[in-house]
Amino acid sequence: MVIRFRRRPDTHDEVLGTYSFPSRTVRVLKTQDDRILWTCDCDKFRRQDGQREPLWCRHIARAAARRSLERLTRRVSMARGLER
Repeated sequence: MVIRFRRRPDTHDEVLGTYSFPSRTVRVLKTQDDRILWTCDCDKFRRQDGQREPLWCRHIARAAARRSLERLTRRVSMARGLER
């Protein structure tokens, strides 16, 4: 018995937020089926692609913490050094 999985169609996800760190960028996406998807451009995140568990890395953990604080205080944090 052969089990075949369909490939996900290429869809354009809505970007809910982008969190920049000194060397990495984390994006929060809302998929077509109303799921939230976190992506990071680090090597550890890319290596986890074939796993069944949700993809995660420390950059996503930091961005999730920042997003939680923003939602809690209803403020958008600014990068350091950009305040005027």
